[in-house]
Amino acid sequence: MKLLAIVGTNADFSYNRFLEQFMAKRYQDQAEIEVYEIADLPPFKKEAQPDSKVEEFKNKIREADGVIFATPEYDHGIPSSLKSAMEWTGSHAQGNANVMKMKPAMVLGTSYGIQGASRAQEEMREILLSPDQSANVLPGNEVLIGHAADKFDKNTGDLLDQETIHAIDLAFSNFVKFVEQTQK
Repeated sequence: MKLLAIVGTNADFSYNRFLEQFMAKRYQDQAEIEVYEIADLPPFKKEAQPDSKVEEFKNKIREADGVIFATPEYDHGIPSSLKSAMEWTGSHAQGNANVMKMKPAMVLGTSYGIQGASRAQEEMREILLSPDQSANVLPGNEVLIGHAADKFDKNTGDLLDQETIHAIDLAFSNFVKFVEQTQK
């Protein structure tokens, strides 16, 4: 199984990047997980043709059996860089877009606060379920990781909290089964 893990921010330091890297390493025996950065994607413009970076991004999604999004929460929503990246993949974009149509998707996130990027995750699910994206999002498979600074080692990126690891294990197992079901 080939999964694309999209880091939902263009920030230089991100606990969500640590989260995606943790998953790629922990579940390497279950899936090939590529961690993908959106920092180099240009801002979306409806009338613009996608450049080579955007085409690479869309091709990575096309080639993946499923996509995992890890998003922080800024001002009660997803970062503008993630929103812009997703706009390149929607049916309204120029070129051969609409790459998320029926693509299995998982959303999770971590934040400094107590709510674990809950609003951002909800917004990301709404975007993925919109008619422009039409992704196949597994319902009820939420992982809300609050107090990121207390759960990750800031120097190594290691996830240290066993309760959080257990929650991610369960959600990832559910997602793998979901992706397998969509492939039948």
